[in-house]
Amino acid sequence: MPPLAAVPNLERELDALYALPPEEFVAGRNDLAARLRRAHQTEAAESVRALRRPTVAVWAVNRLTRAHPDLVAELVEAGARLRTVQQHALAARGPQAKVAEATEREREALRALVATARAELGTRASPQVVERVSQTLRAAAVEEEAGRLLAAGRLTDELHPVGFGPLEAVTPRRRPEDAAARAAARERLKELRAEARRLAADAARAAGAADVAEREAARLRREADELRAAADRAAAAAADATGR
Repeated sequence: MPPLAAVPNLERELDALYALPPEEFVAGRNDLAARLRRAHQTEAAESVRALRRPTVAVWAVNRLTRAHPDLVAELVEAGARLRTVQQHALAARGPQAKVAEATEREREALRALVATARAELGTRASPQVVERVSQTLRAAAVEEEAGRLLAAGRLTDELHPVGFGPLEAVTPRRRPEDAAARAAARERLKELRAEARRLAADAARAAGAADVAEREAARLRREADELRAAADRAAAAAADATGR
């Protein structure tokens, strides 16, 4: 039998999947993976099947991209600008005033998005969820790869800012010993980011294991219900036989 046609416009299907509320994500993911398998798109099906259900905070951030792309674009642009002026300030190639200006722009963009997210969340806007939304947005603003995922509305995990954050007061570096200290600081930053990525991967594996355990628990509950029903039927049959 010749292969079936590929699922039309997989990118659009993924956009629709990430737009679903968290409680509908697993069913939508499994449906898309099943359709991909039927279309003989095995590799794509496995990739989709491995996608994790987003938390409420991640869902809210992805929703912002779809509902308020202008605000998200402003945050991503402000974060990129902040990275640039920080790098120039560290290399003594830019005035420190620009760091403060870029920092304030990034903060204003973040405040606007967090306020919008709080309104979008409605009854789900607990202080904890709003804080996690804020942390994820802040990290996505200052991390280039996370910023791309944010702009696409395809974040899969909550993020936490890694590194030193905005450098409101950067002292120009001129002496050789200062250059060595700067190199050491960059190396330490690299180590911290690697550790953060490792911890995020551990958290992702734990979340995957939790999903598996949840599915297994549901299966066992169904099996227990069936066994209880069978036991009830057997007891009823025994009672009928005794009464004859």
